[in-house]
Amino acid sequence: MNEEEWKTVYDVQIYVTSLSAISDCNWNKLEFWINLHQDGFIYKLRRYYPVLSEDDIHIILLLRIDFSNAQISELFHILGSSFRIRRSRLKKKMNVSCESITDFIKSLRLE
Repeated sequence: MNEEEWKTVYDVQIYVTSLSAISDCNWNKLEFWINLHQDGFIYKLRRYYPVLSEDDIHIILLLRIDFSNAQISELFHILGSSFRIRRSRLKKKMNVSCESITDFIKSLRLE
């Protein structure tokens, strides 16, 4: 399945989980799809939060399309405890005070 065949978030999830590693080209395709289907979300995210690194953006993208913490840890080849630290740093960078960064990202609306 390629990006032209992605109709739903589930299609994107299936594609990503089929990859052993996500290349820059794959990330670009994912960002394009998210921007197309979610009103330019990644473009706006970069504008509102310029302090975010590429890895931060990638984590947010995966959280946005309902990947679990365990799935993201596996894709990034890091331990769950390391991913918890990354999520905590992400909350600080985004100045988020809510309990769940995942819930925040899923509900985030940027104008």
